[in-house]
Amino acid sequence: MSNVIGIICEYNPFHNGHLYQIDKLRHEHGADVIICAMSGHFLQRGEPALLDKIRRARMALSCGADLVIELPALYSTRSAYWFALGGVSLLAAAGITRLAFGAETDALPDLLSTAQRLANPDMEYRNALKRFLTAGLSFSEAQAKALNNDCHRHFVPSLPNDRLALSYLMVIMEKRLPVEPLLIARHGAGFHDTSLPQDNAPGSATAIRELLERAVTGARAFTGTRAVTGARAVTGAGVGDSRNHFLTGDAPGVFASLSRPSRSLGETSVRELGLDRYIPEAALPWLVNAPLVFARDAEPLQLALLRRASLDNLRALPDMTEGLEHRVLSAAGKARDMAEFYYLLKTKRYTMTRLKRLATHLLIDYRETHAEDIREGCPYLRILGANARGRAHLSAIRKTAPIPLISRYSQMKAYIKTNSHAAKAWEIELKATAMRGLLENADFSKGNPEFFLSTVNI
Repeated sequence: MSNVIGIICEYNPFHNGHLYQIDKLRHEHGADVIICAMSGHFLQRGEPALLDKIRRARMALSCGADLVIELPALYSTRSAYWFALGGVSLLAAAGITRLAFGAETDALPDLLSTAQRLANPDMEYRNALKRFLTAGLSFSEAQAKALNNDCHRHFVPSLPNDRLALSYLMVIMEKRLPVEPLLIARHGAGFHDTSLPQDNAPGSATAIRELLERAVTGARAFTGTRAVTGARAVTGAGVGDSRNHFLTGDAPGVFASLSRPSRSLGETSVRELGLDRYIPEAALPWLVNAPLVFARDAEPLQLALLRRASLDNLRALPDMTEGLEHRVLSAAGKARDMAEFYYLLKTKRYTMTRLKRLATHLLIDYRETHAEDIREGCPYLRILGANARGRAHLSAIRKTAPIPLISRYSQMKAYIKTNSHAAKAWEIELKATAMRGLLENADFSKGNPEFFLSTVNI
């Protein structure tokens, strides 16, 4: 049997830590095929992707991945469990035998023990969880207390990668999937590190994005206090001829008042910033001259939509529970920007990430009714790109895969007529691309780029 290893990823952007993982899977774990299930245009923390999904797929393929498939926004913009359910179900349908994931801990037995408890919760755990949630704790805090509320002591994840790892294991157990977990301890900077290391250690994606944002806009990314925006213009930045797939063009006139000039960095600027120390050389061409989108770019649209929303609009969003919509409406009417909106709303119960996802769901019109069949797993396998090994693997599974393999819009158009779950996922995907395209000033003169997306072959 082939050793087919899957990775659930965002690559926002692809950096040396991701290259380390792929190299380790190929050379130390003997991967015959490496498949990446990658988020599309909006991500799990409720933010738009820095680069469009085609550029990010090219980065991964240029650095050793064999096949990149899309994790739909239906799953990619949800909390850890739903994100994991989408990614694991997608990769299982793609025929993986092992799932590789990073974590801050290297103790897989501890993660497995906790996942087993959560996948098969007893009444004691359920009651404790309910009690701590009622006390006003966030779900992760309540879960941690409930896990250690009895005579047993369980590993309690406190960092995002550990929580995702736990969710992956839970899904494998709940679905009884024939997938072996493969833990790769994190190498380099921590998940939230905002400074880039001075040695040759990998930097975090967060730090790379912040460096790019400061270079391009003169702004400091929002980290929990009011953001301060500078007005420094970019010097030495080139906007290349980037009309391939989702890339830049003049903003459609109807959106002129909301648009801003496309922003990118030429090769000289990228290297002067030292980004070639943190992003693999093979991936750099897909960053150079690429239109960049930052989290703050979505904020004016998000605040506008929040201010015009009704209680019914808000109630229709996923995870809008316990009367939160009343607080959201009040904060939206008072806040001068999204930083203040989050400041007014954030509590122990309502974390920053949850609130950012809420704003993104409103932006892409993701309603709870779209998620009615979310427990079924991904309804289709959409191919973003492949090399020769990836294409050979697709040929091998095409007739046996439990969900259809889709590489062209014509295939999607036919399939959504017969599958309501797929139709809902596709509807959100179109809106996610439309919204990120607006932020990027993408060329929509021929229609939504999703209709013309071509699979990358290398």
